[in-house]
Amino acid sequence: MEIGLREWLIVIGIIVIAGILFDGWRRMRGGKGKLKFKLDHSFSNLPDDDSDPDLLSPPRILDRKREPGLSEEDMPSMSATELNRRRNIEPQQGDLNLDTEEPVPTLLNPVDDGPEPVLGTPKETLPVEEVLVINVVAREGEVFNGPALLQNILESGLRFGEMDIFHRHESMAGNGEVLFSMANAVKPGTFDLDDIELFSTRGVSFFLGLPGPRHPKQAFDVMVAAARKLSHELNGELKDDQRSVMTAQTIEHYRQRIAEFERKKLTHKR
Repeated sequence: MEIGLREWLIVIGIIVIAGILFDGWRRMRGGKGKLKFKLDHSFSNLPDDDSDPDLLSPPRILDRKREPGLSEEDMPSMSATELNRRRNIEPQQGDLNLDTEEPVPTLLNPVDDGPEPVLGTPKETLPVEEVLVINVVAREGEVFNGPALLQNILESGLRFGEMDIFHRHESMAGNGEVLFSMANAVKPGTFDLDDIELFSTRGVSFFLGLPGPRHPKQAFDVMVAAARKLSHELNGELKDDQRSVMTAQTIEHYRQRIAEFERKKLTHKR
């Protein structure tokens, strides 16, 4: 039987394909051997240890912003001298225009002292002689996030204002005299509302200056209520001005300081 051109082409094609496959198999085998040699050689100088070969370096803690502890260097000064100094800075008033209900009942009794002062009217401010401080600190490994913090303090009636911190006025709308204020517990102690979505802090400081509100005892009770609310809802801890755990005895001691201050004030008037 004669082999035609078609059959010859088929045979030649099979031979060529087989040759290509053989050559490729030979190259792959030779390349694999070289690759293995290079890998083995590159790892030959590594020190022998029992660590995970997938780790490139010893583990490091990179997230430093969540360190829970607040050192004395971290916290802004809440002394009477510092508050008096800051009061001389040109105020930067922010008006949020928020109409919120009052979830925390005010402990202030309404007093008829005539028409309510108009916002922006200059008012004589006496130098601060004593400051009562309540710190609310996040628990270990946690922080207070800006949006949750802002919502909580707005519900307690605090409004953003002078010195770029929050203040609780007689009125929930932000009118009337300042009862107490709240600063960031991390230096420089201020807040940036434009960046509140990305803001976080390890703590805040509520403070009441004396002389200050007309009814300091009632203003202090409102401050305690706001601090307790924040601590409860954001899982924080209450600390005194020495950053010790705040107890019922501590709060009573603060009230005694207010009573003593008022007694001295009455004595001086006589």
